Amino acid sequence: MTTEDGYEQQFALNHLAGFLLTYQLLPALLQANGRVIITGSQSHKHIKIHWKDVMLQKRYNPLIAYKQSKLCNILFAKGLKDRYSQQGLKAYTVDPGLVNTDIGNKCGGIVDWVWKFRKNHGVSAKIPAQTYAYLCEQEEAPKGLYYYLCKEQTYSRQVTTENADQLFMLSERLCGIQYGKRSVLK
Repeated sequence: MTTEDGYEQQFALNHLAGFLLTYQLLPALLQANGRVIITGSQSHKHIKIHWKDVMLQKRYNPLIAYKQSKLCNILFAKGLKDRYSQQGLKAYTVDPGLVNTDIGNKCGGIVDWVWKFRKNHGVSAKIPAQTYAYLCEQEEAPKGLYYYLCKEQTYSRQVTTENADQLFMLSERLCGIQYGKRSVLK
């Protein structure tokens, strides 16, 4: 599915929506030494960005689209850290893991049936909520980028400054905005 702008829907909702919202809130976030927390997934570890076909128009697969959007989430957090950490802004990605919610009940049919079975193996939403609270409540902001169950985790080797910068430029172009120049030397 695509948005009315023609963007692949998971990319638009999972990445571009947060990218644009953060841009709108950036002055307040910088003034408050704020923290941006983005919901990610360990699925980001098993994919590369399809730079020549980010919208996956040539070979669409919903699972590939999801994984790519989750890699975009952590690359966005990396890009925010690279650009604004010296100004006090912190950015994180939280992997909530499998959570027992109805998020997968969207399509009907076999998809709903599979999700109903799978979600029963998930944790209560209160469990991942603790990680979000942990990142917000620490007086001294945690230093890491990617967290699961209140602990810093390793992340994909695809999470590089180069990829974060490329995603920032693409996202700015797609949203018709410009965040500004990097404030940290490479």
